[in-house]
Amino acid sequence: MQKIIFVLFLSMPFYASEYIFSYQLNVKNGIILKEKYYFSPTMIGAKVLNKDKNPNKKCEISHLARSEKEFLKEHKEEILECFFAWGIKLEDRTKMQHLQSQSLTFLWIPPMRIQIEFESGIATIFALKNKEMR
Repeated sequence: MQKIIFVLFLSMPFYASEYIFSYQLNVKNGIILKEKYYFSPTMIGAKVLNKDKNPNKKCEISHLARSEKEFLKEHKEEILECFFAWGIKLEDRTKMQHLQSQSLTFLWIPPMRIQIEFESGIATIFALKNKEMR
């Protein structure tokens, strides 16, 4: 009986409001080679790591999604626009060889810890930062 309960517990989905997010896009000569868009639920809460919401890095996105998972999947463009406003890293390697231009561009958002407050109609995304010592 205990084994059955343990298996059922492991098979239940984990609904976390804290995630680690990262994004990477590789473009060669105008063609997208690779795009990685990751949301990973955190295993350790922000309170344990002494992190707090950053009021300067906050986005509100209106939605019709029924769950956080559905929201993260269906509103990719709006979420990326929010993170791009917070800062991105861009690396461009363009070289000329035999009068032909070859470019390789990397666009990425470094992994960051975020928190999502999910309500019906509006999802608020906060970047988490270390708490200030007082």
